[in-house]
Amino acid sequence: MGCEQQYFSIKEVSEMTGVNPVTLRAWQRRYGLLNPMRTEQGYRVYSQADIDKIRQIVVWLEKGVAISKVRPLLDEHESTEGEKPQAEPQAAQHLEAVTSALFDCRGKKLDQLLTQLMKEYPSELFIKQVVNPVEQAIGRADNPLANIQQALWQSAMTERCLALVTKARKRAAKRCFLISFDQHVHYRLWLKAWLLAEKGYDVTILPNLESKLMGLSAAMTASQVEALFVFGEQRISQQGLSQLVSLQRQLDCSIQLMGSIATIHHDVLVQQS
Repeated sequence: MGCEQQYFSIKEVSEMTGVNPVTLRAWQRRYGLLNPMRTEQGYRVYSQADIDKIRQIVVWLEKGVAISKVRPLLDEHESTEGEKPQAEPQAAQHLEAVTSALFDCRGKKLDQLLTQLMKEYPSELFIKQVVNPVEQAIGRADNPLANIQQALWQSAMTERCLALVTKARKRAAKRCFLISFDQHVHYRLWLKAWLLAEKGYDVTILPNLESKLMGLSAAMTASQVEALFVFGEQRISQQGLSQLVSLQRQLDCSIQLMGSIATIHHDVLVQQS
């Protein structure tokens, strides 16, 4: 007698594959890449075959194939019984569109592109294929508009990330604080907030703390915060480090370093991300 088919909720699938629910829905609605079943209440449920397909989609995206070109590759992959069809990488087209809008200072177009890409691509892959290359393009030594483009890029990314964090807060099941001691807020702080929101956190962001953590322990306890994340691109003062160690002793939750400080302060008695 065969085993009953097991199905997984969209939240479980997101945790298993690293692809957030918003992206999974976009893959289904816009591109027809997935066809999950529905419960009597209307909730999506996914089979193991669906999960395998999601992972195969991610593989194609990692190779640089545009999401709009993935469906025929999946069909060809299935029809060739495991043989790997070849595809022309098209991620460069997305990067070119983003950098073109950025270099021409077209803020509205840039926001439209980021909205689409951040919805359709897994976050880590978006950072790898868009964020990092854009930073490299802006930072070229022969770029006379680097300051203006960097300002626009940071502004656009900050707005997009905050919008996604706010939207995710409605369905978040656990709370965390994301703090930073850096005097100048780097947009990657908001990028980290987005990544945490995708993991199911209701993120409270506290920048520019200047090593002043008095009262934070009580606030986190009262709010039932499960984790504290510390982001930074600059060295933390000795006072700040001492307060983090003290805070870890007071709190019944994890403390993780993020950004450059995870390397700079690798020997601090806190867990690292």
